[in-house]
Amino acid sequence: MALLDRLKRIWSSEYNEGRYLPQKQNTEKKEGQTLQEKQTNAASLTPREHDLFLLLLEGYTLKECAKQLSVKYSTANTHMTGIYKKLGVNSRAELIIHYRDIKDTVP
Repeated sequence: MALLDRLKRIWSSEYNEGRYLPQKQNTEKKEGQTLQEKQTNAASLTPREHDLFLLLLEGYTLKECAKQLSVKYSTANTHMTGIYKKLGVNSRAELIIHYRDIKDTVP
């Protein structure tokens, strides 16, 4: 039993120190952004990225977006990567969560 207790103690201390916890993403910046800041970020997108951005916010899949924009899937994927970098997001879900409120305000 002593070994089990020691393992529990080690696991508990390492777990609490964050060694086995997933790294928390820094979303404070995005969550605290004003509507104007989000619009400024969206304005940094190229025209094609902007078109894709709006389609992604509508919930279209990347394949559907590529078809609507008359581009190859790989081209749409490249544009999506640029969007993620410029807006500081890591997934489509994060994009929608942080930028859905500007969907109707962006021309």
